[in-house]
Amino acid sequence: MLAAVLATLGLGVPALRYQVLAVHAPGLADAGLRKLGNVTVDAVSGGFLLSAPGDGKSRGLIWPLPLPEGSQAVRVEALVTLAAVGEGDQPWHRAMLSVRLIDGAGKGHERAALMRGGSGVFAVDKLILLPPGSVGLEAMARLLRVGGALTVSDLRMSLLAERAWVPAAVAVLWAVWLLAFAALLVHWLRTARQRWLLALVFVGVLAAVAMPGAWRDALQGWVIEWLGAWAPPTGQGGLADYVHFAMFAGLGAALALARPDLRGGWLMAELALLAVASEVIQTLVPGREGGWLDIALDTSGALLGVLAVRLWWRFGTRAAA
Repeated sequence: MLAAVLATLGLGVPALRYQVLAVHAPGLADAGLRKLGNVTVDAVSGGFLLSAPGDGKSRGLIWPLPLPEGSQAVRVEALVTLAAVGEGDQPWHRAMLSVRLIDGAGKGHERAALMRGGSGVFAVDKLILLPPGSVGLEAMARLLRVGGALTVSDLRMSLLAERAWVPAAVAVLWAVWLLAFAALLVHWLRTARQRWLLALVFVGVLAAVAMPGAWRDALQGWVIEWLGAWAPPTGQGGLADYVHFAMFAGLGAALALARPDLRGGWLMAELALLAVASEVIQTLVPGREGGWLDIALDTSGALLGVLAVRLWWRFGTRAAA
Protein backbone atom coordinates (compact mmCIF):
# COMPACT_ATOMS: atom_id res chain seq x y z
CA MET A 1 0.00 0.00 0.00
CA LEU A 2 2.88 2.37 0.70
CA ALA A 3 4.06 1.88 -2.90
CA ALA A 4 0.58 2.81 -4.18
CA VAL A 5 0.61 5.96 -2.02
CA LEU A 6 4.01 7.07 -3.36
CA ALA A 7 3.10 6.29 -6.99
CA THR A 8 -0.18 8.23 -6.73
CA LEU A 9 1.55 11.22 -5.15
CA GLY A 10 4.11 11.14 -7.95
CA LEU A 11 1.39 11.10 -10.60
CA GLY A 12 -0.16 14.16 -8.93
CA VAL A 13 2.87 16.37 -9.67
CA PRO A 14 1.53 18.86 -12.27
CA ALA A 15 4.81 19.05 -14.24
CA LEU A 16 4.79 15.26 -14.63
CA ARG A 17 1.10 14.69 -15.30
CA TYR A 18 0.21 17.70 -17.48
CA GLN A 19 1.47 19.60 -20.48
CA VAL A 20 0.97 23.37 -20.65
CA LEU A 21 -1.38 24.61 -23.39
CA ALA A 22 -1.38 28.30 -22.49
CA VAL A 23 -0.35 30.67 -19.70
CA HIS A 24 -2.26 33.83 -18.74
CA ALA A 25 -1.12 36.59 -16.37
CA PRO A 26 -4.25 38.70 -15.63
CA GLY A 27 -3.45 42.35 -14.95
CA LEU A 28 -5.04 45.78 -14.66
CA ALA A 29 -4.21 46.67 -18.27
CA ASP A 30 -6.16 43.75 -19.79
CA ALA A 31 -8.82 44.84 -22.29
CA GLY A 32 -11.49 42.42 -21.02
CA LEU A 33 -11.18 43.36 -17.34
CA ARG A 34 -14.52 43.93 -15.58
CA LYS A 35 -15.09 45.47 -12.16
CA LEU A 36 -17.54 44.16 -9.59
CA GLY A 37 -19.01 47.02 -7.57
CA ASN A 38 -17.33 50.32 -6.79
CA VAL A 39 -13.97 48.72 -6.13
CA THR A 40 -10.84 50.61 -5.08
CA VAL A 41 -7.88 49.29 -7.09
CA ASP A 42 -4.22 50.32 -6.93
CA ALA A 43 -1.30 49.00 -8.93
CA VAL A 44 1.57 47.54 -6.91
CA SER A 45 4.81 45.88 -7.90
CA GLY A 46 3.97 42.72 -9.82
CA GLY A 47 0.22 42.95 -9.25
CA PHE A 48 -2.65 44.92 -7.73
CA LEU A 49 -4.33 45.83 -4.45
CA LEU A 50 -8.08 45.73 -3.80
CA SER A 51 -9.54 47.50 -0.79
CA ALA A 52 -13.08 47.97 0.47
CA PRO A 53 -14.93 49.11 3.60
CA GLY A 54 -16.90 46.57 5.57
CA ASP A 55 -20.34 47.64 4.31
CA GLY A 56 -21.61 44.21 3.26
CA LYS A 57 -21.07 44.76 -0.48
CA SER A 58 -18.97 42.59 -2.81
CA ARG A 59 -16.17 44.14 -4.81
CA GLY A 60 -13.52 42.76 -7.12
CA LEU A 61 -12.05 42.16 -10.55
CA ILE A 62 -13.07 39.64 -13.21
CA TRP A 63 -11.07 38.65 -16.30
CA PRO A 64 -12.45 36.51 -19.16
CA LEU A 65 -9.65 34.18 -20.31
CA PRO A 66 -9.27 32.15 -23.52
CA LEU A 67 -9.82 28.42 -22.99
CA PRO A 68 -7.72 26.33 -25.43
CA GLU A 69 -9.38 23.25 -26.87
CA GLY A 70 -8.46 20.13 -24.93
CA SER A 71 -7.91 21.96 -21.62
CA GLN A 72 -8.52 19.67 -18.65
CA ALA A 73 -7.22 21.68 -15.70
CA VAL A 74 -6.12 25.15 -14.67
CA ARG A 75 -3.25 25.82 -12.29
CA VAL A 76 -3.55 29.04 -10.28
CA GLU A 77 -0.31 30.51 -8.90
CA ALA A 78 0.02 33.77 -6.99
CA LEU A 79 1.32 35.47 -3.89
CA VAL A 80 -1.59 36.87 -1.87
CA THR A 81 -1.39 39.31 1.04
CA LEU A 82 -4.42 39.94 3.25
CA ALA A 83 -4.74 42.89 5.62
CA ALA A 84 -7.59 42.94 8.15
CA VAL A 85 -10.00 41.05 5.87
CA GLY A 86 -13.23 40.33 7.72
CA GLU A 87 -15.32 37.15 7.76
CA GLY A 88 -19.00 37.49 6.88
CA ASP A 89 -22.09 35.53 7.79
CA GLN A 90 -21.42 32.78 5.23
CA PRO A 91 -18.18 30.79 4.82
CA TRP A 92 -17.61 32.29 1.37
CA HIS A 93 -17.93 35.88 2.62
CA ARG A 94 -14.17 36.46 2.66
CA ALA A 95 -11.32 37.38 0.33
CA MET A 96 -11.38 35.00 -2.61
CA LEU A 97 -9.09 34.24 -5.52
CA SER A 98 -10.93 31.86 -7.82
CA VAL A 99 -11.88 30.77 -11.33
CA ARG A 100 -15.36 30.44 -12.80
CA LEU A 101 -15.79 27.61 -15.28
CA ILE A 102 -18.65 28.14 -17.74
CA ASP A 103 -20.45 25.15 -19.27
CA GLY A 104 -22.27 24.86 -22.60
CA ALA A 105 -25.52 26.13 -21.07
CA GLY A 106 -23.81 29.30 -19.85
CA LYS A 107 -23.90 28.26 -16.21
CA GLY A 108 -20.87 29.16 -14.09
CA HIS A 109 -19.14 26.77 -11.70
CA GLU A 110 -16.80 28.58 -9.31
CA ARG A 111 -13.71 26.94 -7.82
CA ALA A 112 -11.67 28.73 -5.14
CA ALA A 113 -7.87 28.81 -5.20
CA LEU A 114 -7.85 30.85 -1.96
CA MET A 115 -10.69 31.73 0.41
CA ARG A 116 -9.60 33.32 3.69
CA GLY A 117 -10.08 36.14 6.14
CA GLY A 118 -7.75 37.87 8.58
CA SER A 119 -4.21 38.98 7.77
CA GLY A 120 -1.18 37.20 6.37
CA VAL A 121 0.84 36.28 3.32
CA PHE A 122 -0.12 33.14 1.38
CA ALA A 123 1.58 31.39 -1.53
CA VAL A 124 -1.17 30.00 -3.78
CA ASP A 125 -0.53 27.00 -6.02
CA LYS A 126 -3.85 25.32 -6.73
CA LEU A 127 -4.71 22.78 -9.44
CA ILE A 128 -8.38 22.93 -10.45
CA LEU A 129 -9.90 20.30 -12.73
CA LEU A 130 -12.23 21.53 -15.47
CA PRO A 131 -15.68 19.89 -15.60
CA PRO A 132 -16.38 18.12 -18.92
CA GLY A 133 -18.04 20.45 -21.39
CA SER A 134 -16.45 23.66 -20.10
CA VAL A 135 -16.50 26.33 -22.81
CA GLY A 136 -15.40 29.45 -20.93
CA LEU A 137 -13.10 30.56 -18.14
CA GLU A 138 -12.96 33.62 -15.89
CA ALA A 139 -10.37 34.57 -13.28
CA MET A 140 -11.67 36.46 -10.24
CA ALA A 141 -10.16 38.35 -7.29
CA ARG A 142 -12.82 39.63 -4.87
CA LEU A 143 -13.76 40.78 -1.41
CA LEU A 144 -17.14 39.13 -0.92
CA ARG A 145 -19.27 41.24 1.43
CA VAL A 146 -16.31 41.92 3.71
CA GLY A 147 -13.90 44.79 4.20
CA GLY A 148 -10.13 44.88 4.22
CA ALA A 149 -7.32 44.80 1.68
CA LEU A 150 -6.37 42.04 -0.78
CA THR A 151 -3.05 42.26 -2.63
CA VAL A 152 -2.33 39.79 -5.45
CA SER A 153 1.16 39.56 -6.96
CA ASP A 154 2.60 37.36 -9.72
CA LEU A 155 -0.82 35.97 -10.67
CA ARG A 156 -0.53 33.25 -13.28
CA MET A 157 -3.14 30.90 -14.79
CA SER A 158 -1.80 27.87 -16.67
CA LEU A 159 -4.18 25.82 -18.85
CA LEU A 160 -3.18 22.17 -18.82
CA ALA A 161 -3.96 18.89 -20.57
CA GLU A 162 -3.01 15.41 -19.40
CA ARG A 163 -0.12 13.73 -21.17
CA ALA A 164 -1.04 10.81 -23.42
CA TRP A 165 0.24 8.10 -21.06
CA VAL A 166 -1.69 9.29 -17.98
CA PRO A 167 -5.01 7.39 -18.52
CA ALA A 168 -3.13 4.08 -18.77
CA ALA A 169 -1.11 4.91 -15.66
CA VAL A 170 -4.30 5.76 -13.74
CA ALA A 171 -5.86 2.42 -14.75
CA VAL A 172 -2.77 0.59 -13.50
CA LEU A 173 -2.84 2.56 -10.24
CA TRP A 174 -6.48 1.62 -9.63
CA ALA A 175 -5.56 -2.04 -10.06
CA VAL A 176 -2.67 -1.63 -7.62
CA TRP A 177 -4.95 0.11 -5.11
CA LEU A 178 -7.56 -2.64 -5.32
CA LEU A 179 -4.90 -5.28 -4.71
CA ALA A 180 -3.46 -3.29 -1.79
CA PHE A 181 -6.85 -2.88 -0.12
CA ALA A 182 -7.71 -6.54 -0.72
CA ALA A 183 -4.39 -7.64 0.79
CA LEU A 184 -4.99 -5.49 3.88
CA LEU A 185 -8.51 -6.86 4.35
CA VAL A 186 -7.31 -10.46 3.94
CA HIS A 187 -4.58 -9.79 6.51
CA TRP A 188 -7.16 -8.48 8.97
CA LEU A 189 -9.66 -11.27 8.32
CA ARG A 190 -7.13 -14.09 8.57
CA THR A 191 -7.77 -14.85 12.26
CA ALA A 192 -10.60 -12.41 12.87
CA ARG A 193 -13.74 -12.73 14.90
CA GLN A 194 -16.95 -11.16 13.54
CA ARG A 195 -15.49 -11.24 10.02
CA TRP A 196 -18.72 -10.09 8.41
CA LEU A 197 -18.81 -6.92 10.54
CA LEU A 198 -15.20 -5.98 9.82
CA ALA A 199 -15.60 -6.67 6.09
CA LEU A 200 -18.84 -4.68 5.92
CA VAL A 201 -17.38 -1.61 7.67
CA PHE A 202 -14.16 -1.80 5.61
CA VAL A 203 -16.06 -1.93 2.30
CA GLY A 204 -18.32 0.91 3.47
CA VAL A 205 -15.32 3.12 4.20
CA LEU A 206 -13.80 2.40 0.79
CA ALA A 207 -17.13 3.11 -0.94
CA ALA A 208 -17.32 6.50 0.79
CA VAL A 209 -13.73 7.30 -0.14
CA ALA A 210 -14.14 6.32 -3.81
CA MET A 211 -17.50 8.11 -4.28
CA PRO A 212 -17.28 10.80 -7.01
CA GLY A 213 -17.56 14.37 -5.78
CA ALA A 214 -20.91 15.01 -7.50
CA TRP A 215 -22.47 11.96 -5.81
CA ARG A 216 -20.96 12.92 -2.44
CA ASP A 217 -22.31 16.49 -2.70
CA ALA A 218 -25.80 15.29 -3.65
CA LEU A 219 -25.86 12.77 -0.79
CA GLN A 220 -24.53 15.35 1.68
CA GLY A 221 -27.20 17.83 0.60
CA TRP A 222 -29.93 15.24 1.12
CA VAL A 223 -28.61 14.32 4.58
CA ILE A 224 -28.37 17.99 5.65
CA GLU A 225 -31.94 18.58 4.46
CA TRP A 226 -33.12 15.47 6.33
CA LEU A 227 -31.35 16.51 9.53
CA GLY A 228 -32.80 20.00 9.36
CA ALA A 229 -31.98 21.97 12.51
CA TRP A 230 -29.80 19.10 13.74
CA ALA A 231 -27.41 19.47 10.79
CA PRO A 232 -23.83 20.57 11.64
CA PRO A 233 -22.62 24.03 10.50
CA THR A 234 -21.79 24.25 6.80
CA GLY A 235 -18.63 26.28 7.39
CA GLN A 236 -15.15 24.75 7.24
CA GLY A 237 -15.60 20.96 6.81
CA GLY A 238 -19.21 20.77 8.02
CA LEU A 239 -20.87 17.37 7.73
CA ALA A 240 -17.87 15.86 5.92
CA ASP A 241 -15.67 16.25 9.02
CA TYR A 242 -18.17 14.34 11.16
CA VAL A 243 -18.44 11.60 8.54
CA HIS A 244 -14.66 11.22 8.30
CA PHE A 245 -14.33 10.92 12.06
CA ALA A 246 -17.32 8.61 12.51
CA MET A 247 -16.53 6.12 9.77
CA PHE A 248 -12.95 5.60 10.96
CA ALA A 249 -14.15 5.37 14.56
CA GLY A 250 -16.44 2.58 13.40
CA LEU A 251 -13.62 0.91 11.49
CA GLY A 252 -11.27 1.15 14.49
CA ALA A 253 -13.92 -0.37 16.77
CA ALA A 254 -14.71 -3.16 14.29
CA LEU A 255 -11.03 -4.00 13.88
CA ALA A 256 -10.40 -3.99 17.64
CA LEU A 257 -13.36 -6.34 18.12
CA ALA A 258 -12.29 -8.64 15.30
CA ARG A 259 -8.56 -8.74 16.07
CA PRO A 260 -7.92 -8.54 19.83
CA ASP A 261 -4.63 -10.33 19.19
CA LEU A 262 -3.13 -7.31 17.39
CA ARG A 263 -0.94 -5.11 19.57
CA GLY A 264 -2.27 -1.59 19.97
CA GLY A 265 0.73 0.14 18.38
CA TRP A 266 0.76 -2.09 15.30
CA LEU A 267 -3.02 -1.85 14.93
CA MET A 268 -2.93 1.95 15.01
CA ALA A 269 -0.02 2.05 12.55
CA GLU A 270 -2.07 0.07 10.04
CA LEU A 271 -5.12 2.28 10.57
CA ALA A 272 -2.99 5.43 10.18
CA LEU A 273 -1.59 4.09 6.91
CA LEU A 274 -5.14 3.38 5.73
CA ALA A 275 -6.14 6.95 6.68
CA VAL A 276 -3.30 8.35 4.56
CA ALA A 277 -4.14 5.98 1.70
CA SER A 278 -7.84 6.90 1.79
CA GLU A 279 -6.95 10.57 1.26
CA VAL A 280 -4.26 10.04 -1.37
CA ILE A 281 -6.48 7.82 -3.54
CA GLN A 282 -9.04 10.62 -3.74
CA THR A 283 -6.72 12.41 -6.18
CA LEU A 284 -7.82 9.72 -8.67
CA VAL A 285 -11.54 10.26 -7.98
CA PRO A 286 -13.38 12.96 -10.01
CA GLY A 287 -14.40 15.92 -7.87
CA ARG A 288 -12.54 14.78 -4.74
CA GLU A 289 -9.34 15.85 -3.03
CA GLY A 290 -7.68 14.79 0.19
CA GLY A 291 -6.15 16.89 2.92
CA TRP A 292 -4.06 16.79 6.08
CA LEU A 293 -7.06 17.71 8.22
CA ASP A 294 -8.99 14.71 6.92
CA ILE A 295 -6.03 12.43 7.69
CA ALA A 296 -5.97 13.78 11.25
CA LEU A 297 -9.73 13.27 11.61
CA ASP A 298 -9.54 9.73 10.22
CA THR A 299 -6.67 8.76 12.51
CA SER A 300 -8.30 10.36 15.56
CA GLY A 301 -11.56 8.56 14.86
CA ALA A 302 -9.78 5.23 14.48
CA LEU A 303 -7.90 5.79 17.75
CA LEU A 304 -11.15 6.57 19.57
CA GLY A 305 -12.80 3.43 18.18
CA VAL A 306 -9.91 1.20 19.23
CA LEU A 307 -9.65 2.76 22.70
CA ALA A 308 -13.41 2.47 23.26
CA VAL A 309 -13.37 -1.28 22.56
CA ARG A 310 -10.19 -1.93 24.53
CA LEU A 311 -11.51 0.00 27.56
CA TRP A 312 -14.86 -1.74 27.31
CA TRP A 313 -13.11 -5.11 27.36
CA ARG A 314 -10.92 -4.17 30.31
CA PHE A 315 -13.52 -2.62 32.57
CA GLY A 316 -16.55 -4.52 31.30
CA THR A 317 -14.86 -7.88 31.82
CA ARG A 318 -13.60 -6.82 35.25
CA ALA A 319 -17.10 -5.69 36.30
CA ALA A 320 -18.66 -8.95 35.07
CA ALA A 321 -16.12 -10.97 37.07
